[in-house]
Amino acid sequence: MPKEFINDLTYTCILNSCSHSGLVDEARSIFNSIEAKTVITVTTMIDCLSRAAAFEEAQQLIEQFEHNHAPALPIYMALLSGARNAKNSKLAQEVVDRMQKLFPDLKSSLLPASILLANVYASSGDIEKATDIKIKLNKSGGKKQIGITMTDIDGKLWKFRAHDQSHPYSAEIYEQVDRMSKEVIKHGHKYDASWIVRPMYADETIETLLCGHSERLAMAAHFIHHRKPKRIQLTKNLRICGDCHRVTKLIALIYQCEIVVRDANRIHHFHLNGQCSCQDYF
Repeated sequence: MPKEFINDLTYTCILNSCSHSGLVDEARSIFNSIEAKTVITVTTMIDCLSRAAAFEEAQQLIEQFEHNHAPALPIYMALLSGARNAKNSKLAQEVVDRMQKLFPDLKSSLLPASILLANVYASSGDIEKATDIKIKLNKSGGKKQIGITMTDIDGKLWKFRAHDQSHPYSAEIYEQVDRMSKEVIKHGHKYDASWIVRPMYADETIETLLCGHSERLAMAAHFIHHRKPKRIQLTKNLRICGDCHRVTKLIALIYQCEIVVRDANRIHHFHLNGQCSCQDYF
């Protein structure tokens, strides 16, 4: 491509593709060729390094950038997101502490960081610490964004929240969720408690909590309306959790149904062979 057509957007798209494909060396080479590095290109490179758990290199890059530029919130959010993926609560806490010092006036922008920090503690097994953070957030008026999955079934838009029981077909949907759960367990799935980000009530189990996620309810709704759907398309406003991602791969394989999920980060195309287009980088 002629150099005059290459700009920030071009580099960002290429680096983002590398980030979501695990191509760290390629991203590093492209990034080093950029003459004028901006917040958006640095953020994308930090995201790539953090997804690969190259946290030391990511932090060094932030330090280098801040020699000549003001600190930028998106850069720290990219590093924090990587800490979440790696379940690295120590790094996550350090990043949030630094963000609070650097950006004390951006309270609404720091809310997602605190929620992410709580999720890191929960995923690493420290439910008590995660609950503490969420209690403080509630007292300060901060609220987590509600996860919603939408899908079209026979021309009608269906909308689901986690553990939603507001639909006229709720009983059938939960019966189908249970059948799907039995099938994925039969195929070797073990529910991952690290994706549970709140304490469980006495009548809950790891399985029932994770099976209540909105995308699973939406998939079940398709199966009760069409016994053998060939393709299911879902749109989700938050990032798909790791357990749902693994389950959806199995459901696509077991039921021989292509499933496309557009989440907050990317499009996931789950194929009939049980693989996802993201190659598990999400």
